[in-house]
Amino acid sequence: MVKTQIPGRYIDEVFTEITETNDVVFSTNVPQPRNNNLNLYSIITGLPVAVKEYDLQNVTLRMDIFEPTDDQITERPLIIICFGGGFVQGSRDYWSIRLLAEGLARRGYVTATIDYRLGMNLFDKDLGARAVYRGIQDSRSAIRFFRANAAQYKIDTDKIFIGGHSAGAFIALHNVYMDKDTERPLSTRIWTQNAMNDCPDQGCLDCVGDNLGYDGKANGLFSLAGAVGDLQFIESNQEPPPILFHSQDDGTVPYNIGEPFSDISGLIVGSDLPIVYGSLPISQRCQDLGLPVMFNSYANRGHGVHENGTIVLHEDIIPEITSWFFGQYLEPVTATLQGQTKYCSENPSVGYSLNADNFVFFDWQLEGGELIGDNSSHEVEVTWNPDAPENKLTVTPYLSNGTQGATQTIAIELADGEINEWIGGDGDWMDPGQWSNHHPPLSCQEVIFPVDVNITVPQNEIINIKTLTLNPNTRVQIPGSSELRISGN
Repeated sequence: MVKTQIPGRYIDEVFTEITETNDVVFSTNVPQPRNNNLNLYSIITGLPVAVKEYDLQNVTLRMDIFEPTDDQITERPLIIICFGGGFVQGSRDYWSIRLLAEGLARRGYVTATIDYRLGMNLFDKDLGARAVYRGIQDSRSAIRFFRANAAQYKIDTDKIFIGGHSAGAFIALHNVYMDKDTERPLSTRIWTQNAMNDCPDQGCLDCVGDNLGYDGKANGLFSLAGAVGDLQFIESNQEPPPILFHSQDDGTVPYNIGEPFSDISGLIVGSDLPIVYGSLPISQRCQDLGLPVMFNSYANRGHGVHENGTIVLHEDIIPEITSWFFGQYLEPVTATLQGQTKYCSENPSVGYSLNADNFVFFDWQLEGGELIGDNSSHEVEVTWNPDAPENKLTVTPYLSNGTQGATQTIAIELADGEINEWIGGDGDWMDPGQWSNHHPPLSCQEVIFPVDVNITVPQNEIINIKTLTLNPNTRVQIPGSSELRISGN
């Protein structure tokens, strides 16, 4: 097997080392509110919790990229990961976000933890929506960066996923489901913050940042304690299927329906945040639409649904994400291994193929025989050993992105001295469904037609059998280009 093909890739931790590239710029000159409000809570916390949406400064956004070390695959799925912090704090190097990025990279993904613009008005739900929208725009800018630089980072541009925790999960959910300009909150357009100042239009989803010629929507997502502003954003069963993680005792983002920060809202006089829909109603909405969904619900994990203490992740988080992504987005359609399941000792060389145009590499293994020629193509020839205790052929196919397809195995039997009886009506000699052994007769088999039928041998076929027994009115039509050879008495 060549180095690029690794069984279990994208599900199991198959790489021991990862390569990290820091401070990669992906978005420049993007407007962010200055944290210059003299609101009491801004002064106490030092956080941008009551920003002036009309007083902006341009900033640059960066990301950290994680890749499996010495990976030879040239088209790999990517996962963008967004940190939490209520849109007022947090960073891309937060410990649990890094652990997610590193753990997923060890399974073969390229991952990236990204900046997004902070600053939110907790005291005006309309203005607060602008902070979420900024994060969505920044996530789309990050995705556009990778679509524009896919060759450099070896990215499959049709397999770009996004996920995050808390505010980062808001971003991930809205990146995928709030994908139309008509779904934008009105306050993201020109909006009056006070009698003296209007907030500028924030622009379309893909109108801020760099690489504007590319699409910034992800192909799938995971959400850790996230919510959406409107369930109608999830429109049909043709949407990307989500995987959700949420704990019932989450006091920051509603598990069901409610206002964020219920655990501290009583301490923030005048807070005004919109009603949002957590993982439970999101899951119910998906089920109503017939959209596949995986909802991992817990009772006592709190808001940090993925964090087991302060230094490690819960053991189920990454395996659940990778299993879901593989099954929903990466796993190829099972191909069918074709070829004879029986052979004759006098003619033990048999051809086999895996009917799958989308696979690029095939790992063939066998017992009781010898592979002839190149064993990495979709077709092989096998010379079986009649004296072997077992004859068995196995093939595992791989896509160009290294995804492992379903392994196919067939047991091969020696057919010497067997009877192969016609069990159908009128038909084609080469039709395997018409024969008792489920394949056209082999050179060592005795052929019997017990009923009166009309059989047609196709053009350009040379058929070898041992004996032939016909019912009196059975007709076998053999064109001039074909030949039926009978070796026995």
